[in-house]
Amino acid sequence: MILKTKPQRFNYQRRAVMLSALAAGSVPFSNAIASQSTYPELSLSLYNLHTTEHLNATFWVGGDYDKGALDDINYFFRDHRTNGIKEIDPRLLSILYLVNNKVGKPSTPYSVISGYRSEETNRKLAKINSGVAKNSYHVKGRAVDIRLPGTETKHLKDAGLALRVGGVGYYPDSNFVHLDTGPHRFW
Repeated sequence: MILKTKPQRFNYQRRAVMLSALAAGSVPFSNAIASQSTYPELSLSLYNLHTTEHLNATFWVGGDYDKGALDDINYFFRDHRTNGIKEIDPRLLSILYLVNNKVGKPSTPYSVISGYRSEETNRKLAKINSGVAKNSYHVKGRAVDIRLPGTETKHLKDAGLALRVGGVGYYPDSNFVHLDTGPHRFW
């Protein structure tokens, strides 16, 4: 993917502290997520339905997050309505990686419907759609709505639920699944 605008740089000190705590086992998010340190690298292939951008990013390399890849992902997940950028929770990326592997399509790009949403965008969407939460994890950079071409959304939902982490929303009529890093729940 060729970025027309250079992504904003973020402070990764907090992320490094969180990763150290996660690796040490003091922040139990999930055995599946905590065990990511056993993987030499983690990659995602993404397609943004609104901007038509593609991104292939290896975000975990040699036991640490790749800052450049995370910046690219933050930009890719931006609010396409406002171009606002938010730091994306790296655990969400791990969830996407594990779900993709669980359904057996690790190289198939996710179709991203919604990543980060600004407060302004979230308010506007909530006015026209009762399913949009006021305190959405999208606003926090901790949620994504996805499809995976060639995979039934039911299988994505099942793979997300099997991880037993975060939230999994199933929208069969709209053909997408919501994944987030909030408390474990399903709707």
